[in-house]
Amino acid sequence: MDPFANGWMTDTLILLPLGGAIFIALAPLPRLAAGLVALAVSLVEIAFWGGALSAFDYREGAASVQLQDTTPWFGDLGISYHVGFAGFALWLVGLASIAMTAAIAFAVWVRREHARAYFASMLLLTSALIGVFAAQDYLLFYVFWEAMLIPLYVLVGVWGGAGRLRATLMFFIYTMVGSLLMLASIVVLGISHGSRRRTARRRRRWRACSPASCRRRRPTASCTWPSSTSPSRRTTSGRRSSCWPRSG
Repeated sequence: MDPFANGWMTDTLILLPLGGAIFIALAPLPRLAAGLVALAVSLVEIAFWGGALSAFDYREGAASVQLQDTTPWFGDLGISYHVGFAGFALWLVGLASIAMTAAIAFAVWVRREHARAYFASMLLLTSALIGVFAAQDYLLFYVFWEAMLIPLYVLVGVWGGAGRLRATLMFFIYTMVGSLLMLASIVVLGISHGSRRRTARRRRRWRACSPASCRRRRPTASCTWPSSTSPSRRTTSGRRSSCWPRSG
């Protein structure tokens, strides 16, 4: 099975609640209408999750990443929008979708105050949470993780119980420290991976342009290895040898 088949399902699972959150936040909806729109979006989210379950090929193994979609962002840095689901992550998405739908349904029933802000925050949290489970790029995972914390701060600080301000402050401190450590780890890992990749590319270039390789490819003029005693990187004909490894 093509791992990039049906990748639009993953994009929909992430973008659908985000679109619903933006609509509820901007549209002048009354309390009940905002709750019903959020509940409808959540139910459609569960339906798309069921479609993703049916499209997932379990014969490939639960560890295989499927339903992938990728778009390069910064090619030189190896950063891209790359999402997809392994078997376990897909079930976590279903758990999150069902739990958020139950929370939204309860909020509609109790007629939560500041309904538009509440339901928009809940849908934004759903989108970021599913993005965390779907992210296949370290930096993208970090972006979704930080986006998930923003609505959590709002939900705890505004609709929390007694002592919610202190809880929000402690939550902010703990998550900020953890986020900084995570970002530092991602940066170090990215630098290390990029260094190993450049070293491997340089070694392949040296092997491709070794004297033995040049002898195998003779009599092509483009594979002339300059003498080790030569003060320059040029052949006897004065032309630069394309078999000399370039730096970088």
